[in-house]
Amino acid sequence: MVFYSITGNLTEQEDEKPNGHVEPDSTVDVVVESGEEKREEWDNYFDFILSCIGYAVGLGNVWRFPYLCYENGGGAFLLPYIIMLLACGLPLFFMELSFGQFASKGTVSVWNISPLFRGVGIGMLIPSALVAIYYNVIIAWTVYYAFKSFSFPNLPWISCNNTWNTDKCYDDFLNTTRTIGLNRTEYVRATEEFWIYNVHGLTDSFGDFGGMNWHLLGCLAASWTVVYLCLIKGVKSAGKVVYFTAVFPYVVLVILFFRAVTLPGAGDGVAFYIIPKFADILSIRPWRAAATQIFYSLGISFGGLMTFASYNKFHNNCYRDAIIVAFTNCGTSIFAGFVIFSTIGFMAHSSGLKVEEVVASGPGLAFIAYPEALAKLPGAQFWSFIFFVMLFTLGLDSEFATIETVVTAIVDELPPHRKWWKPYITLTSCIVGFLSGILIVTKNGLYTFTLINDYSAGFSLMVIAATYSLVISWVYGLDRFCKDIECMIGFKPGLYWRICWSVVIPVLLAVIILLSFVFYTRGRYGDYIFPATAEVFGWIMTLASFLAIPGYMVYALIYLADHDTILERVKFLMKPNREWGPLLNVNRKEAGYPEIVSSVDNRASEKKLPDEVKYNKGYDDVDFRNGDTARDQRGRLDSRDSGSTRASSVFMTIDQERERRQRQRHGSDGRRTSASSRHMSDGGEDGRGRIMSHDGRSTGRSSATVDMPDLMGERRRQRYRHMSEDLTPPPSPTFTNITDKSYI
Repeated sequence: MVFYSITGNLTEQEDEKPNGHVEPDSTVDVVVESGEEKREEWDNYFDFILSCIGYAVGLGNVWRFPYLCYENGGGAFLLPYIIMLLACGLPLFFMELSFGQFASKGTVSVWNISPLFRGVGIGMLIPSALVAIYYNVIIAWTVYYAFKSFSFPNLPWISCNNTWNTDKCYDDFLNTTRTIGLNRTEYVRATEEFWIYNVHGLTDSFGDFGGMNWHLLGCLAASWTVVYLCLIKGVKSAGKVVYFTAVFPYVVLVILFFRAVTLPGAGDGVAFYIIPKFADILSIRPWRAAATQIFYSLGISFGGLMTFASYNKFHNNCYRDAIIVAFTNCGTSIFAGFVIFSTIGFMAHSSGLKVEEVVASGPGLAFIAYPEALAKLPGAQFWSFIFFVMLFTLGLDSEFATIETVVTAIVDELPPHRKWWKPYITLTSCIVGFLSGILIVTKNGLYTFTLINDYSAGFSLMVIAATYSLVISWVYGLDRFCKDIECMIGFKPGLYWRICWSVVIPVLLAVIILLSFVFYTRGRYGDYIFPATAEVFGWIMTLASFLAIPGYMVYALIYLADHDTILERVKFLMKPNREWGPLLNVNRKEAGYPEIVSSVDNRASEKKLPDEVKYNKGYDDVDFRNGDTARDQRGRLDSRDSGSTRASSVFMTIDQERERRQRQRHGSDGRRTSASSRHMSDGGEDGRGRIMSHDGRSTGRSSATVDMPDLMGERRRQRYRHMSEDLTPPPSPTFTNITDKSYI
């Protein structure tokens, strides 16, 4: 069936691709009968909820959470972690889900809510991109360990009879070292030497490049290839992969838990994990670490939650989803902590050391403690392979979200007829990520990895979260935001959520940020303290997210507002623009927002259509791309900058368009013109004097009273001028000047 778009594009349904895009030479992204752009959606609810769980429950739950506990006194970290979950993590998680779902936009475009703060969305993309780069390096490590798990008769990391081992190597199975007479404090476990000397060939300093680890480079290329193949069709393909990747890790963790708690000395490790040292709680370090881990673990301020939620149906219960995913994620972290600290307790028992002395903390903790526990299971090669496949799947889930966040943010900023570029943008993002990650798979790459991990998403995540919490609560208005949520889920958030969003989160994060600067310590890996050059590199990454917010403000004040004073420009840019609100007009009506029409390119389409089928909108003298305003044929204002308007017709068949124009001219022109001089250009009369269209359908009107469509542009413009002089349009408010939606 043939349809007209708002610009007159004549398209056919069969030209549509299965994924919602049209052929690349088309001038529109998607043509639907309602005139609205079609956005990708999850196939079903479980695609979304498992993707969110997979995004939140990632490698950070297995290696980052345990090593932060280990580094910050065990239980001294656990208590602040739970407090930060309830005070910041859960409320922000719900805010991001509801924010993205309501607008159905990506991380940057969603800031139509307050264009002055669009830099917040850009700031989210920077840590997302950095984390995507180094996160796939962790996935590459798991690939390497998985391949090494096929070594027979023994796993390569449990003995000291290898070329990479030193004289201090301690063989836990034989309970011996390569050098007689060493103190226990000088021992280096075989698993730790495998990690340092075989996997990384770690150099002595940050400045010592040392060469390339070719085995890790190959694993990195393989991991990026898998990521691209899983994202090639966007959330449609990623939503199916998570059915395995989100569920499989829990099976492996349960098996490892029951094995670990039965090892001798496991109780000592669990005691260190759950019993807090109150002297450590009084310091700022565990609180800052707990806040950072909450942001890492839940994916707050990275933009992934907004991106995933933007593909939801409008009335999805995001309140329920936020509670389910947040508590599942944090419960998984705590459960994984029992597994790894039971193993550390066993390692301390077998080596005669204290729990806090058994291994050096850092990202390699999961690659040191877990492999040793796996080596003691019957069929160690099989369980080792299964464990590292689990880590691989955990990493993939989170990597999907970070890459999709960046890609969606870029695609949402493209004009509709360019959105079919998404697969190519995904491919480009993966290639850039691979090339950037090469620096981390060199022999000093572990230092670079630790630096990026510490500086890329620490302070910046908290600043971004505090900013968007303040903007939504105090600039947009907490009551308005709660009404928007009520429109989606049927009820307003309670007092707990309101207090956390408007007061607790900004104040708590501001205190943590301030104290973190006051008690700042230089970055380190183990006993090695990073040099000043590394510190500068780290702070550049941190400030990049910071400066995106004020940097975009300056740009917006200069180029996006033409008011006389700075104060007027600020006020104008702080208000929602006409595109803010639900994506679909049916939801916009329900939420009290004016309808909008999708923007498409009119220039190419005009060349493709013959004159006799072009859509006469009555806007011949107006270029909407320049933000001009004009009256349509019903005398209503229409503008690309006004959210109060709507088109007289969006999509219609050719015959429907002819009839519509006949009725409009008869009713608005006030003149009865004989069609005898023009009816041959469009149709003829039947035996009863009724005007007939080309396909023989009667218009039902007499030739004496019906004005046939004028197909000449100049004559159309003359009629338009006549109508605009006779008709006075009703006043129409501009959405950017509205402080509430009561006018609807």
